[in-house]
Amino acid sequence: MGFVEIENTGKRVLEQFPVIKRSVKRVYQLASYATSREKIKFEGDVVRVSPADGYEYFYGYYDKSPWDATDRYMIALKVKQAYKAVAPKEPGIIVIIDTKDDNKVYEIGTTHSWNVQQGCMAQWLGLDFKSRIIYNDFREGKYCSVIYNIETESEERELPLPVYDVARDGSFALSLDFSRLHRMRPGYGYSNITEETKRERCPDKTCIWKMDIETGKITELFKYTDMANFEPVESMKGAEHKVNHLMISPNGRRFMVLHRWFQKGRKHTRLVTVNADKTEMYNLSDDVFVSHCFWKNDDEILSFLRKSESGNHYYLMKDKTHEYKMYWPELNTDGHCSYSPDGKYIIADTYPNRKRIASVYLCTEDDNIGRKIASSSASFRYDNDCRCDLHPRWNRKGDKVCIDSVHEGKRGLYVIDLSFVIDHHNYLTSGPLVSLIVPCYNAEDYLDETLKSIEKQIYNNIEVICIDDGSIDNTSSILKHWSNSALMKNTVISQSNHGVSFSRNIGIENSHGKYVMFLDSDDLYREDLISLLVKEVENNMVDTAYCRLSRNKIGAFSYTNEILVYKQDQREAMNNLLYKMSDISFDCYIYNLGIIRRLNLRYEEQTKFGEDREFNWKYLSHCEIIAFIDTTLYYYRINTKSATKSIPTWEKTDLLNAVKRTEDYLQENNCSFYDEFKSYMYPRSVWTVAKTFSVGKQKKLYKRFISEYNIKPHMKCMLKDNSKVVVIGAVLYLINPFLFYFVLSKVRS
Repeated sequence: MGFVEIENTGKRVLEQFPVIKRSVKRVYQLASYATSREKIKFEGDVVRVSPADGYEYFYGYYDKSPWDATDRYMIALKVKQAYKAVAPKEPGIIVIIDTKDDNKVYEIGTTHSWNVQQGCMAQWLGLDFKSRIIYNDFREGKYCSVIYNIETESEERELPLPVYDVARDGSFALSLDFSRLHRMRPGYGYSNITEETKRERCPDKTCIWKMDIETGKITELFKYTDMANFEPVESMKGAEHKVNHLMISPNGRRFMVLHRWFQKGRKHTRLVTVNADKTEMYNLSDDVFVSHCFWKNDDEILSFLRKSESGNHYYLMKDKTHEYKMYWPELNTDGHCSYSPDGKYIIADTYPNRKRIASVYLCTEDDNIGRKIASSSASFRYDNDCRCDLHPRWNRKGDKVCIDSVHEGKRGLYVIDLSFVIDHHNYLTSGPLVSLIVPCYNAEDYLDETLKSIEKQIYNNIEVICIDDGSIDNTSSILKHWSNSALMKNTVISQSNHGVSFSRNIGIENSHGKYVMFLDSDDLYREDLISLLVKEVENNMVDTAYCRLSRNKIGAFSYTNEILVYKQDQREAMNNLLYKMSDISFDCYIYNLGIIRRLNLRYEEQTKFGEDREFNWKYLSHCEIIAFIDTTLYYYRINTKSATKSIPTWEKTDLLNAVKRTEDYLQENNCSFYDEFKSYMYPRSVWTVAKTFSVGKQKKLYKRFISEYNIKPHMKCMLKDNSKVVVIGAVLYLINPFLFYFVLSKVRS
């Protein structure tokens, strides 16, 4: 049983004891946080748009958009503090943020009725979603809603009820009892008026109203007793009832409501849909637990809920039927979901986990995969009813989402740009843009983890070509299992054992993408590696891009506030590689498959050590502009069973032959940096090979190496380069070879 299942079981067991539940949750999270090495502020392309002026800024709920129709102006609520009370008496200020003018903030009104989860329900009013804003307030002892006109910069009128949801055409709104909601679900109602029905478990009083936006006319739709009398069940007897989460269908004809009741401390929820004229009421889901919902279209609803036969997951249901389909099985924790305006993408979040980290996922129905695009941390100050849910919300164009987050200490409004991922999604129908080649030999220990790191990629327009190089362990069955998953838009190629270079060449020959990448079967990609590399070569006109790798898994994928990209011409880039990164590996690169095929570049199959560097130098010599992403996106596992580790010591002299072939290739192609390469790379490689020999058992091989490879001229070249490290190493070696290797081993570790 995984952590999520354990946590869900604990929630169900303690559901009837809320005080104990909160105490256990706090102790559990404190212990998990204290022992966790995963302490981050945020991950992903998360950019703050609200000012850091000492106030807290947030928007509110997930089923609305803070953006106007032009995607320039964003609504936010500005408050002094939002972590001590769920519905503070302190007024909040409604502001508009101009994202095209350095995020300048304009104050347009004040509200006295707001809460930490849904704000004051401020939203752009249809049909145009740019000229008017409606929000809730408390005036003259009553809840109300206010329409603000952007063009006249003034209030247009006041309406007699607060709104919960507004029809997309702006014709009517639905409202509910915010005072009862405040008592029974802190953080979702308003605290201005004491609830009149507090002592009534199922009041024979109105719980849902319909209000005409133009005239303010009010129609009473349902009472609490109406909800309880509709398809009643045994658990409703003597239970306390409430309604929440009203959502109107896109065409305005139907709406959904969560009918929730509490029986002896146990919570029951069902999802009910009904026409706006009270007809065709339907019990859509009634398996005790229903959480957040969203209309995909006029006939389908997505919700995180429970089905007795398959448990808690996201389900897409057809209205007025029992038809449904489960999606994203691994995303089995509650969150706030919504569809992009074109219906192609789903955005969803999670609550803070035991390590106080909440995440945002971009999902698609076609491949049934949810990909994490961002994460943020939440301090314990923002917890329980005063927590700050991320509540991801789409912009009107559908290429950005915004979240509320407290990872910088206070609530702030942040934007995540998805334009690059979405722009390239259409390539899925015309063929892959990236071919990812994964040679596999006896990889059963780590192959699952490696393929999962591919599955989690934000950018998914890829084909995965796995070459089973004559494995004699469980590799073949693992690949067979993955070939049946949504990930594997590819061919799994089986062959007798020929080595990693042969496997990569087979992968190149079977690639269909515009670009090609390589991944060892025991290494890992960070979720945004492919996305960032493709973005550079596609959008910024470079011939190749590469990034840093880490040989230490702990903290390997540390996120920074800024991803630095350096673009260089060929000579500058190659010189930097020569003098700063001569020990480069193929693993972090993206290659243009057209260049590879035009030049007929392949890996040298007879070379067991250094073939990746030879391929890289030959390829790079034909590039004009190269981009380096100064961020660790790749984890290179130090695997004692890997092909590199199993190469006999003497065969590592293959590197010298690879360097010599590269020198000849650069000379034949008149490369401008040939002289630098010849004077530096070969002597450096001699010393790289020398380090693989040690005293003791390897002493004879070392003498053979000294004999066959004239090391003295290369020693002079290294000294000429004024490398302090080389000088110190040379002195140590002359004093005592054993001391040299001892210091070298400590430096390398």
